[in-house]
Amino acid sequence: EYKSYLRPTMTITVSKPGGGAGGSGSYASMEWLNAAIGAWYGVTEHQIEALIKDVLEDVVNKEAPDIIEKITVQEVTFGTGLPEIKGIKSRVVNSNCLTKGTQKKVIFDVELALDSPDFEFKLSVKLPLVTLTAAVQKLSFFGNLRISAFFSDQVAFPGIQNLCITFTDRPEVGFNVELLDAIDIDTFGIDKIIANIIEDILTDMLVYPGRLFVDLSKVGTEGGSGIEVVMMPRSSDQHPGVVATSVKVSRLRPTTDTLKVQVEIESGKEEKKETVELLSDEQIVAVNHLISDFDEDEVKVSAKESRLFFKDIQFGSVKVDLSDMEFTQPEIVKSFSNEDKNVVIDIRVKAHILPLIAIKQKDGEVIDYASKFTGQICTEITNINSGVVYIHVHKATGIPKLDDHTHSDTFVTVYHNEKEVLKTDDVKDTADPIFNEWTEFLVHEFVGSKLTFKLDDNDVWPNRDDAIGAATIELTKDSVRKVNESLKITTKRKDVTGDINLFVSVVFRPVPLA
Repeated sequence: EYKSYLRPTMTITVSKPGGGAGGSGSYASMEWLNAAIGAWYGVTEHQIEALIKDVLEDVVNKEAPDIIEKITVQEVTFGTGLPEIKGIKSRVVNSNCLTKGTQKKVIFDVELALDSPDFEFKLSVKLPLVTLTAAVQKLSFFGNLRISAFFSDQVAFPGIQNLCITFTDRPEVGFNVELLDAIDIDTFGIDKIIANIIEDILTDMLVYPGRLFVDLSKVGTEGGSGIEVVMMPRSSDQHPGVVATSVKVSRLRPTTDTLKVQVEIESGKEEKKETVELLSDEQIVAVNHLISDFDEDEVKVSAKESRLFFKDIQFGSVKVDLSDMEFTQPEIVKSFSNEDKNVVIDIRVKAHILPLIAIKQKDGEVIDYASKFTGQICTEITNINSGVVYIHVHKATGIPKLDDHTHSDTFVTVYHNEKEVLKTDDVKDTADPIFNEWTEFLVHEFVGSKLTFKLDDNDVWPNRDDAIGAATIELTKDSVRKVNESLKITTKRKDVTGDINLFVSVVFRPVPLA
């Protein structure tokens, strides 16, 4: 039924309603689009409710303060309120993810409002001495989100294979929290604690900056099950971009004086610095920076003279707008000269958005969503051997008992070549530990390097940790995407008779680094 609303000949020209700043148009000009959303929402409402219920427990338990032992989501009901578009603008781009083939997509930046007075979900909150039930009611929000629609001629009309939906800034969220238990606990402030937890869920973890994916590829096909909705939490694609910077430092005139030049990248609360001491010869400083979030508006690249006892002298800076990371950005090139310091600074900056990881772990289960997001992940290397390596240590099985009174307290240390890149927390007293820890790091050469996973039993000082065993992966072109791979651990211990296995994921996302 919803297909009749999605007319491909319809052109969206309105960016903001009412003819105000930033665009023109009216609410009526988007009536057909809101009707389409209403029809789609009616089809997927129960699936979205089930999805939110499934994701909610993991998220809220991670965010809960220590006083709360466990939170269980009992039910979720969205009610009769429908999402409504207040303003929209669109752009058509190509997505290649550095893999073979190109897929067209349309990006919609949308002002979205929702007012649902009969929205409700119920939580069971377990405290040390009592279990309470809380209801979150009357949801309303207004926010700006980005919808990436991926088109393919291999799927039925209107040709949309899948959607990626994420908020581009923090939405305004309102709701009421009501405790449904008869006992009086207001003096402990439990109601405020629960309200704060729910607020964090709605604003930080679920809609911002987590990503909601809607798979439409089976709609209209024979035996197709319809629309599938998947929520990828923030941690699943933690670093969404890389800023690659190359700074050439040279002299205007020959000299014998030494100049200490510092190149700095700043994004939000993060910064990275590299320093070069320049004589008369030209030198190049390369700084590659993983971006944690796109909620920062920009990244600043600057070059300055670093002075120990005096104020630094700025030579020049370049700002990179992160709001357009979804789109193809040209390389930014700027040149700065300083006659007094006899120096020329050439800054080249390129921002790269990273393809998706699309892996999620819940308890011991690992889910790979690669097949659902064609064109948004990388499955092979073309001609780029530098980029970002994602390592996820999932779990181990068959850990031997190495302690006298309890089972082993196992932890995993991961090395890229000989450099340590991750050390997990120890999981106590079990033969089958679940780690669910990950890291990401930049490499200039992926193929030809190696990963080593070392397992140890954590012992209390002054005892030394007991070595359990290790496994090594030689990285090749076939190692670009390995999900929940089972590694057989080799051990030198003579008291170990059974097999020890470690389950890991390795994902390489190619990026041309500076």
